[in-house]
Amino acid sequence: MKAKITLHIYAKTTKANAAGQLPIYIRLTVDGQRFEFSSKKFIDKSKWSPELSKMKGSSEEARTINNYLDLMKSKVFDIQMELIHKN
Repeated sequence: MKAKITLHIYAKTTKANAAGQLPIYIRLTVDGQRFEFSSKKFIDKSKWSPELSKMKGSSEEARTINNYLDLMKSKVFDIQMELIHKN
């Protein structure tokens, strides 16, 4: 049986820090059960693209954060593939 896995990356507006920056959270849903954790990265609200689930622009900061988020996605899907191969 194949488990349905979804991944959602977003900036959590309710947990802004003292500087007004938003933490980036990752929500993983496996067969309807949610697991949510922080990426330990913070961004300005104006720099976040909710449609793309990435940081806007091509600055060094944007490239670094977007690469990190892509790595996190890749790890999740690698684990999914490993579980599929093991049944």
